[in-house]
Amino acid sequence: MELAIQEIAQAGAMHVEPAFIRGYIDFEEGMFTSTNASRLRAMAETAGLGIKAVSAHLDLSGPEAVDELSRRINFAGALGASFLITNAGPMTKRAGIRRAIDAVLPRLEQSGVTLALENPGHGRGDLLGNARMGAGFVREIGSRQVCLNHDAGNVFTYSHEATQPAEDIGAAIDTIGHAHLKGVVSRDAGWTFCALGNGAVDYLKYWRMLPPALPVSIEMPLRLERPQHRDPQRRNTPVDMPTIRAALQESLRFVNALEAARNSAM
Repeated sequence: MELAIQEIAQAGAMHVEPAFIRGYIDFEEGMFTSTNASRLRAMAETAGLGIKAVSAHLDLSGPEAVDELSRRINFAGALGASFLITNAGPMTKRAGIRRAIDAVLPRLEQSGVTLALENPGHGRGDLLGNARMGAGFVREIGSRQVCLNHDAGNVFTYSHEATQPAEDIGAAIDTIGHAHLKGVVSRDAGWTFCALGNGAVDYLKYWRMLPPALPVSIEMPLRLERPQHRDPQRRNTPVDMPTIRAALQESLRFVNALEAARNSAM
């Protein structure tokens, strides 16, 4: 983590989003403590980075969802993060997901953390299968502490390339509080991930639709692959640092170019 934070700072980023996602990394529930959060926050601040969001996914329909979500909210608050990002769960368990969120609303309000529900990148039958579905759920909850995290790359892969993110987001703009950007390379053999601007996801149209002040994070799961467009798999060997460094710098340049183009058109 320390090396990652140093590299992100040296690339010219202003913030870092720590991510705890099973399949990406291995972690235990016991690591979501205020002590660990303080250590991670200090590490980021030493590098000159802020933390606006943390991803710590779980299935909100699970039997331990309220306890797990509560730990994550406290962790996000101790990090100084404004957003806690997680998936929701299957549509068939909508009522249980809603109960879990309702149970932690007082904790969210007290901590000032906003729960940002993210659309999935794989599977079927998810509660947040598209932005319209997610927006309806968030509006039903009716709390300023619950919004959507719109993952543009996930829109593309979950729909099996049928939908670009700009086509998805229009019905949900008022409910989106945060966004994730990741590049997806599409081949007959499956999907891999890449620097922003090099893949099949259309970010030019998407960026023009995002509210100018919306916080966004670049997500680069370069070690993951999706053979035959199936669920993500983590390769056994890590990606070398020069490749990671180049992809990060290229992605930052791409986002800065998108922003410059939008500003010049205003």
